[in-house]
Amino acid sequence: MNRSLTCAAALGLTLAVVAGLVGCSSSKPPPAPTAPQPVASPSPALTNTPPARPPTGAAKAGPKGPSEVRTRNAMFKLASYEELPGWQDDDMRASWSAFRNSCDVLQKRDDWREICTSARTVPPTTRAMRSFFESRFTLLRILHTDARGDGDVTGYFEPLLEGQMQRDGEFSTPVLGVPRDLYTMDWSRVPKAQRRSVVRVRADGNLLFPAQPGDAATYAMDLRRFELDDRDRRLRVRLVGKAGAADARVEPYYTRAELEALGLPQGIDAPVVVWVNDPLALYAMQVQGSGRVRMPDGQIMRLQYAEQNGHPFKPLRVVPKQKMRIATRGIGGTEGPEQPDSFVIEGDTAEVSADDAPVLTRGMSVSKPAQGGSTTTAGNSAAKDDPLVDELLKGARKSPSAPAKRPAPAAMPAKPANPAQGSVAGRLSADPSFVFFKSVADRPASEGPQGALGVPLTPGRSVAVDPRVTPLGYPVYLSAPAPKGSAISMQRLVFAQDTGGAIRGAVRADYFWGFGSEAGQMARSTKHRGQMWVMLPTAEANRLATSKLVTRGVSAGPALSDNSCLVPDGEFCAEVD
Repeated sequence: MNRSLTCAAALGLTLAVVAGLVGCSSSKPPPAPTAPQPVASPSPALTNTPPARPPTGAAKAGPKGPSEVRTRNAMFKLASYEELPGWQDDDMRASWSAFRNSCDVLQKRDDWREICTSARTVPPTTRAMRSFFESRFTLLRILHTDARGDGDVTGYFEPLLEGQMQRDGEFSTPVLGVPRDLYTMDWSRVPKAQRRSVVRVRADGNLLFPAQPGDAATYAMDLRRFELDDRDRRLRVRLVGKAGAADARVEPYYTRAELEALGLPQGIDAPVVVWVNDPLALYAMQVQGSGRVRMPDGQIMRLQYAEQNGHPFKPLRVVPKQKMRIATRGIGGTEGPEQPDSFVIEGDTAEVSADDAPVLTRGMSVSKPAQGGSTTTAGNSAAKDDPLVDELLKGARKSPSAPAKRPAPAAMPAKPANPAQGSVAGRLSADPSFVFFKSVADRPASEGPQGALGVPLTPGRSVAVDPRVTPLGYPVYLSAPAPKGSAISMQRLVFAQDTGGAIRGAVRADYFWGFGSEAGQMARSTKHRGQMWVMLPTAEANRLATSKLVTRGVSAGPALSDNSCLVPDGEFCAEVD
């Protein structure tokens, strides 16, 4: 979703041994366990003390697999299922559909073929499903390279906007598809010695490749102007001049400010997918990476991430106007459908109260420090709501299956263009990133958008991760506090099925809450420190135990490694020279 983004990398290795082991949605996730085990501290990961065993029950054999694995981006410690807080309380049945979705992709791999085939015959009970995972997967605790065991767990969701296919005075903000003049190039195809120089490239469709001797229709590309990111090897660019001409060259694709200056949508060769009535709502959908648009006849158009302009995401602050009544989000009531609130970007008007303006990233809202200096995260105080999420929820409580219909576009009274929208667009231009969307076939309302893995996201059971650390599709056990005021347990089995531009690092997860009002409220309340474990097929873990990634001696300190991926898959994470 903002989703966006793949990884790849090139790197080498480090060796050391540590003998100890470490402890550390369906629409409605299961209720929280009544007495969850405390989250284990990451400190035992560096000791030789075996993990504590449950006080009752027969002793079990210790886990088998590599005791410690290091990559450039993370450490991994062999762990036992007995160490997982809440493992015995999680309802595995609620995770099974997400697991089967992962199998749709992973069953093509040798280590997964038998696992996915056997999964079809597992009895539909939590006990049988739990035993299935314990018998076929090796558990590794994910740690930072300095052995810290906790990291950021945030949330994201699928918002609802209103739109139509024709432009008018109200619906004047275009949702753009992928521009036809946007080209991509995998920088890892360029020989290593030439990656900080000017190279010649040729176009094949909308892909660029290093030119070969004798190629005449080429462009000059100065790679020194680009950041060669090992997380996403694709450079997004545009072509200037005629191929083969002296001035033919490759330029970075337009920033948001440059796109707005061109006069969207006329300034670029991009299709308009739909017209919406709020540039701030569109901006928020770009942050989330997907959304649903309610049309005048009540039909729902589903949109998902298609491409991005190649520039980093630098979010802005948005706040509601003062003296604006905020609608209650309780269930029921007789006030009728909620109406849109009025929002502005901080600094646009003296009416704005910016004391609690949130900093937005996809799935993360952090308020400005209070006078005492402490930072308040969304979810710590009900008074510090994310106003942009509130704006997105304006129609989510209307049932998509039976919404209040708007008049057809032809019957709408003409409205003058909103002059404030121009101001909004100008302020948004400070964020160089821009996301392009595509419409997708409608799916059941309870089914989420398609994630980076290529399968539908399952609310409460899908997470976005950094695929350099956590292989896409793999089972992950997550342990984090529940959102404020919620009884929903976040000690649960989830699946790494998505990525995101802001989702980077070893212990980092963005939890998909689903669609609509409740999902939005939960997403903005999810900002915690949590722990993560990844499950590897036993055969894959056994091979890893003999690989160069496994340490062989006691480490005197953080080891260095040139390998980027725990599991190179050639698509989402690959080792390159």
